[in-house]
Amino acid sequence: MSNNLSNEIWRNLELLPFCVLLYDANENIFKVNSQAQDLFGLRNKSHFNKIDFSHITLTNHHSKKELLVEELFFDYFTANNQCQFVLSKQVSKLLLNVKFAKLPNSSSIIIIDVLNNNVDEQYDFDNIISNISTDLIDIQNDDVDKHINYALKAIGTVCHADRSYLFKFAEDGKTINNTHEWVNNDIQAFKEDLQNLPKSDLPYFFSLMARTHLFRVNDVTSLPIQAMSEKTIFQRQKIKSVLCIGLRYDKELVGFIGCDCVVQKRNWTDLDLIRLRLVGEMLANAFKNLNYKQELQQAQQQLINANHKLNKQVNTDGLTNIANRRCFDQTLKCEIKRGARNKEPISLIMCDIDFFKRYNDNYGHQLGDEVLKKVAKALHDLCKREGDLAARFGGEEFSIILPAVDTDHCQRFAVLIQEKIAELAIEHNFSSASNYLTLSIGFYSLIPNQKTTPKEVITNADIALYNAKEAGRNKIASFKKTD
Repeated sequence: MSNNLSNEIWRNLELLPFCVLLYDANENIFKVNSQAQDLFGLRNKSHFNKIDFSHITLTNHHSKKELLVEELFFDYFTANNQCQFVLSKQVSKLLLNVKFAKLPNSSSIIIIDVLNNNVDEQYDFDNIISNISTDLIDIQNDDVDKHINYALKAIGTVCHADRSYLFKFAEDGKTINNTHEWVNNDIQAFKEDLQNLPKSDLPYFFSLMARTHLFRVNDVTSLPIQAMSEKTIFQRQKIKSVLCIGLRYDKELVGFIGCDCVVQKRNWTDLDLIRLRLVGEMLANAFKNLNYKQELQQAQQQLINANHKLNKQVNTDGLTNIANRRCFDQTLKCEIKRGARNKEPISLIMCDIDFFKRYNDNYGHQLGDEVLKKVAKALHDLCKREGDLAARFGGEEFSIILPAVDTDHCQRFAVLIQEKIAELAIEHNFSSASNYLTLSIGFYSLIPNQKTTPKEVITNADIALYNAKEAGRNKIASFKKTD
């Protein structure tokens, strides 16, 4: 581009009512019109070099990337592209719309439009909204109050309010409660006074809230006559301006979030409304997610409880409330495998109530059932270690599995059983062994191996029980292998 042509183009461009910068690549110089010189604090001269812009830093409004003015020309923009930047000055931040275009013969221009003469507040609110959103994504019961209080302080501050608060309806839907409140310095709090407040005390407020989900009052004194109740309450609290947004779960109004001013009136802006609505929607969604989590946790707990109950029912004898035969079979199988792996002993006790049929025939089945319950409880109470199991094997026969117990210790355990049954002192005048209820006990102790089966262990313990009965009942017998 010739100097004459370049100068002619620039004379037209510098008259535009915008900030204009031209870069001439052939001359490696910049030209800046008067508006741009004022914007960037440049002294008036015919052209500029890169060094003249070194004190100016722009920040991309979205990516927050910082760059020098000269970089806009060299490697940032493509033709006819535009972006928003923030220019930081001593007392303010300016939001700029920057548009780039190429001209013939290696020249290019940037046109800048100042969109906002103070973006500090918007910047702060962007950060606040980001923080609130992050906080509320995975809100938990134990920190919900902290996050709500932060959100209220944030919205109260950016809306220049003296108070901000959250109200929720009671379960009956007839009263409201101020659950959270933020107040500015030297402002009186009213949270404690606003509990179980009847909706009927604020008919105009709730009529508007039900229809529009919005209550926006710049001047409380201008409220209509039908809002006399609201005006009285607001003036008692020295409220001059009010802005409230309804909170909804699944289209149902469940409360509201609001701000008020007491020091001076405020003409609520559309931006105030947008900000409050945004925070309100975030809180509503957070509460909804929290409710979903609580419902899911309750459902999971109910399922766990149901499974536990079902498992107990499946593995518990209905009469005696100790382990049943199914549980016994599963446990014995597992303990045999464990003993084989660890090369540890295991003992199985089989015991039978002596002459129980005679007891039933003479005392009745109802008392017979009570005897079974008492014996079962006595056996269960003796099983104090984790892994010990007392079970009803069938009829009047019971079994006890004792992991890691050898013959000597099992013998002593069997003696404890007899002593425990004797302590019950249950009369049995129709027994040939004693005037009181007794048990015959047989046991088998072994160190199992990979070939050991539950059937083998049960059979040998049963043989020992048979031997105890043959010895006159109320006896203890250990299984001994015969050659």
